[in-house]
Amino acid sequence: MKEFKAIGIMSGSSLDGIDIAYCRFYFIKEWKFEIISATTHYYNEEWKLILTNATSIGSEELIKLDVDYGKYIGEVVLNFINDKNIEPNIISSHGHTVFHAPDKGYTLQLGNGQAIANKTGVRTIFDFRTEDILNGGQGAPLVPIGDQLLFNSYDYCLNIGGIANISFTKDDKRVGFDVCPANQLLNFLSQQLGKPYDEDGNFAQLGKINPLLFDQLNNHPYYHMGYPKSISNQLVQSSFIPMLHDCKASIEDKLYTVCKHIAFQTNKFIVDKESKILITGGGAHNSFLKRSLQLETNAKVITPNALIIDFKEAIIFAFMGVLKQLEIINCLSSVTGARKDSITGIIANP
Repeated sequence: MKEFKAIGIMSGSSLDGIDIAYCRFYFIKEWKFEIISATTHYYNEEWKLILTNATSIGSEELIKLDVDYGKYIGEVVLNFINDKNIEPNIISSHGHTVFHAPDKGYTLQLGNGQAIANKTGVRTIFDFRTEDILNGGQGAPLVPIGDQLLFNSYDYCLNIGGIANISFTKDDKRVGFDVCPANQLLNFLSQQLGKPYDEDGNFAQLGKINPLLFDQLNNHPYYHMGYPKSISNQLVQSSFIPMLHDCKASIEDKLYTVCKHIAFQTNKFIVDKESKILITGGGAHNSFLKRSLQLETNAKVITPNALIIDFKEAIIFAFMGVLKQLEIINCLSSVTGARKDSITGIIANP
């Protein structure tokens, strides 16, 4: 048995911070993992503002930001390494998505991998999406390879972050795609109540469904597309947020309706009502949203321990880096729609 110790780094669209997971991976008949240590480094207001505005700055500024943000990630991870007194074999970084337009042939995750490697002194693997897009794929979602190899005891793996995504096995192949916008919508509404998010869905459960908004959300053209498919942050901001903004209902009613929308869209893909759904991401902490999912699907919604809830994507990106090291497929064409499976990621040595 050979083991691999890797750090996975993830920054999601909810812009709360950088998730860091230090894991041990080993293979005995199948892949297994152990989370040794994990933490979230929360962004200060300056970095939140910088990343929020990254889509609207000039090309030269964007190139500089890619390097600056890479140095920043490197510094954050180096502090983590020193604090925990650990020696990772590799760092595997997702980066922070600014642009994602697979239909136009490009994607951009900020956080220069060479800058991270130079700062930490550790081999860094980054840019996991571009190769798949150049192969004709969506470049997303990427986590289903981890769902298939690390979390295969569940029928469905549902991650509810800024955008909800799901993966499952169909016709002996893993499929996965973005289901719908999730915490990006809920947080947008909660902020209007002076809260960064709706803790436990406490505001949502005070509301009632708004049929007009519910129908409007469900009639979005995205839901009429077959998969593979993915949702960009730009799509959320340009077409979903305006629906919420223009709706005359109370914030509580809007929150309730969005939770029901997430449950409704998820249920469209739950074929076996006796199945087990693993739920992770920030949405797994929202009690009202979980109850909505349970009522809609009738399936068994399973919440894992807090480390897996909060760090599953960082864990899987660490794993993807290990697979890249071993030259094993880490990106599935059955998920992304690419012409072929790939061993994706760019390696940067310090």
